[in-house]
Amino acid sequence: MNIIDLRQKQLIELLESLVHDYSFLLNQNDYALINHISESGIGNFKADLERIVEKVWEDELASGQYKIISWNKNVDAPNRDKITFATLSYQEDLIPFCNAVDGVEYKISYDSLLGACPKDAATLPASKLDDYTIAIIDGEAYSSYNGATRLITPKQLIRLEQTDYHTHYNELILDSKKIIPLHGYSRK
Repeated sequence: MNIIDLRQKQLIELLESLVHDYSFLLNQNDYALINHISESGIGNFKADLERIVEKVWEDELASGQYKIISWNKNVDAPNRDKITFATLSYQEDLIPFCNAVDGVEYKISYDSLLGACPKDAATLPASKLDDYTIAIIDGEAYSSYNGATRLITPKQLIRLEQTDYHTHYNELILDSKKIIPLHGYSRK
C-alpha cells in the first residue's frame, strides 16, 4: 500500500476509534470536527485533530494501565540520544521488541510522541524529507517506512487484529529530549 492510501486508511481508523473508544472524552466541537473530516477530508484541520488525539493520549497515559519500555535488543543498549524506540503495552500484557528481556521504562506525553505503529515502525535517518518523514530533530530527518503516525490512539495501537504483519510491537518513536526515564526493566 502506498503512503497516501495508508494515511487515508489510518485517518478512517482514527476517526472510528475516537468515536467508538473515546466518546466519553469528546465534546460537541470534537464531534463536529470529526464529522467534517469524515465528510470532507483532513484539509487544514490536522492541528485540530491532533488536539483531540492529544486529549486521548493524555487521558490514557494518566490511567496508569500502560507501560512504555524501550527494549535493549542487543547486549549494549541502543543509542537513545535523539530518538527512542519503545513499546506501549498494558501493564499485565507486556509486548517485548524482538524477544528482548530488558530495557528502560519511561514516562511520556503526547508531546514526546513522534509516531506510532502496531508493527516495527522501520524508522531510519533520512537524507531528505519525503512522504515518510515523521520528524526533524537537530536538523536530521527521520522517516518511518512502515507509516508510523501521531494520528493514532493507544487502543488502535494495541489491537492485535489491526495488523497483518508477522509481529506486533506497538512501537512508539519518541523524542528523547521529551521523555523521562523511570527505571531499568527486566522480564527475566
